[in-house]
Amino acid sequence: MILSSRPVRPTHAEIDEAVLDTAASLVARRGARETSIQAVADATGFSKTGLLRRFPSKDALIDAALDQCVRLTESVHAEVTGLDDDRARDAATIAALVELALRHPGWARVVLASLPPIEDERLLAGLARIGALVSDMFRIDEASSLHRRARVTGALGVLVTLALTYQDQTTAEVARPLIVDVCLTTLGGIVGDGPST
Repeated sequence: MILSSRPVRPTHAEIDEAVLDTAASLVARRGARETSIQAVADATGFSKTGLLRRFPSKDALIDAALDQCVRLTESVHAEVTGLDDDRARDAATIAALVELALRHPGWARVVLASLPPIEDERLLAGLARIGALVSDMFRIDEASSLHRRARVTGALGVLVTLALTYQDQTTAEVARPLIVDVCLTTLGGIVGDGPST
């Protein structure tokens, strides 16, 4: 059997996914107003005209990028929602979110931007939805103690920071268990409401 030596071309869906992840990253760092089609084109290597063929306006591109981030978050939420044991749910949530952050760095930046307060009105609905999903994964609500909320926020910060910076030092395969371990340590094994402070 003869195998082709030609590289496999990405599908249109894979290209769109990568473009949207890059757009999400730029929007999370710069805000909607400061993110232009040209900036996304420059970051992805596409022409502005090529992007406008895929997404007819900057607003359409931003909406699609946020929608992709919401869908990715919803998929993790669906994985962990049925877990009743709090420790098992925390562990499964961290593992799934680390995997998602390693595959989609734009999503990682967006999830960090979803922590209140959300300052960009244009992004409010999408970021608030992501924040609500992540809070529900960790069973965080208004009645949760400050201690629990601080540990979850710290774990998310660690997750995003490590997922976005590991490439200079190691591979995703090596980084994944380390990131999970540090995140779980940051959570401190405290589930539910935890001690009040």
